[in-house]
Amino acid sequence: MIKEQKQIVVLTGYVEKDGKILMVQRWEPENKGAHLKWEIPGGKVNFDEKPEKTIAREIKEETGYKVKPIDVAPLVKTHTWEYEKFTQHTIIFCYICKFISGKQDTADHHTNAVGWFKYNEIPWPKTLISTK
Repeated sequence: MIKEQKQIVVLTGYVEKDGKILMVQRWEPENKGAHLKWEIPGGKVNFDEKPEKTIAREIKEETGYKVKPIDVAPLVKTHTWEYEKFTQHTIIFCYICKFISGKQDTADHHTNAVGWFKYNEIPWPKTLISTK
């Protein structure tokens, strides 16, 4: 049986405050390569959604923080994920975002934890492959 193939566009948001970078720890037991890994917050673009709205929405959902997208970083990553019923090709763009306000909230179903890390304190062995 040939598995279904999917392709999605994901936006991540680099947010820095007081010399620390905002990161989330994923909760995705169905994807062993991503489960409990740290990454820059973000998510997939909904149909007919402007990228600036996507990144602000996703960061708010995953962390509780309000941000303002400033610019697209000159960086594009791709990764292929194997799920039980399909293979997913993910194309990832990163936005540089400004922290505005908010209170930390981990209510999103794919967020296990939220953290602020100095660059040299990021738990690199526990980050998603495309985080670096």
